[in-house]
Amino acid sequence: MQAFSRVSGVRVEPMGRVWAAYSPATGETTLLNDECASVLEVLEAGPATTKAICAELAADIGLPAEQLGVLVNASWAQLLEAGLVREHRVGHIGPQ
Repeated sequence: MQAFSRVSGVRVEPMGRVWAAYSPATGETTLLNDECASVLEVLEAGPATTKAICAELAADIGLPAEQLGVLVNASWAQLLEAGLVREHRVGHIGPQ
């Protein structure tokens, strides 16, 4: 099982209909949709699995967690490529 953690120092700010996220790991700013920004918000509390993130988001917006799985899974490629999150095997979460 895999977990994800937010890179230390990531900043996320609203910019109209999108979100701007700065990654100190890459030195770049990326524009994000609401789903990606929500995932980063959940990860601010600490590392989590996709299942745990979906459960937390579902509780916030009142949708079944299963419906959110597709959206959250689709976010990982952009978040990883932008240097905003890191992927870990559960039980092997190291420094951010």
